Amino acid sequence: MDEKNMVKVKVEGVVLNLLSNSPVVILKSAEGKVLPIVVGIFEAQAILLILEEATFPRPLTHDLLKNVIEILGYRFIRLEIPAVKNNVYYANMIVQKGKSTKSIDCRPSDGIALALRFKAPIFVEEKLLAKVEIMKYYAGNKKFVKATDLSKPIGKKEVEKFRKVIENMSAKEFWEKLKKE
Repeated sequence: MDEKNMVKVKVEGVVLNLLSNSPVVILKSAEGKVLPIVVGIFEAQAILLILEEATFPRPLTHDLLKNVIEILGYRFIRLEIPAVKNNVYYANMIVQKGKSTKSIDCRPSDGIALALRFKAPIFVEEKLLAKVEIMKYYAGNKKFVKATDLSKPIGKKEVEKFRKVIENMSAKEFWEKLKKE
């Protein structure tokens, strides 16, 4: 791993892309940059189970793989997400046994699910991270505002006002208004 280009991230959460109904894992750096990765529904569930600290009487697939890695005497050192090619993210699980370190190719979603189970750090190539641009609607001003501050979610009153506005707007009107702002 080229430490200079890799940034430690944490799993901020799993959200649903309403346009595609696909789960998206949000990885976030300490500087507030993010990497959203679309994942499968089962992988999203495996990640959410750990985030929500759910337990099952029998091991699920990622729990089983964790057990196998441990029984074989390996330690899960970290997950690296170094590249994206043709809109596909690549990841490597870094495991160690004694002085031997191995890099195992994996899907980022599986790697994230395992890293969370092992409480191992996750690193992302810095150039893959981006500043987030979110949209907020301010009912008092009757306009949309671009914002990059994710630390201040809109309040319940703002959510309700926004919901009422978009309920009376077609998707086309919504995006046209958004582009104008």
